[in-house]
Amino acid sequence: MTRPELITQRLKLRIYSAEDAEEMYSHITPTLTRFMAWEPPASFEEFLSNKPSWEERFLQGTDYHFVARDLQSGRYIGVVGVHRATTATPEFGVWMSEDVHGQGFGKEAVGAVFEWAKEALQADYFIYPAADENWASRKIAESLGGQLVSSEQKPKYMSVTYHIPA
Repeated sequence: MTRPELITQRLKLRIYSAEDAEEMYSHITPTLTRFMAWEPPASFEEFLSNKPSWEERFLQGTDYHFVARDLQSGRYIGVVGVHRATTATPEFGVWMSEDVHGQGFGKEAVGAVFEWAKEALQADYFIYPAADENWASRKIAESLGGQLVSSEQKPKYMSVTYHIPA
């Protein structure tokens, strides 16, 4: 299977590989994960324990995890996931390194993956969940034409869901 590579004004996004793991892990913090369904892994080994499945899911075409790096320096920026890619309603997930928050990298990265996904996948629309209080993430969904369709209490936060037209 061909590994998509996306280029934006400031970013290069490519499918996760094992070489990304250590740097990704070093950017996971309790404050970063406050708006995520999962807790920070207790160790690098725990973090690695589910990453082989990322490769397997990519090869099956069910999930895509794009690692975003600075186009010039190669510095790690974050990850954009497309989950349940074989369904009519794939779901986006995103987390950006805290040191780049507020600089528009999330919008740029998700926008690039969204444009790729519209062409590569057979989606009716895309699902974009976010924590109700995560205004930066919500703005990304809205910038892509997302419409707020629901909210529900999750274990860590109130979650909202957007539908983004394909």
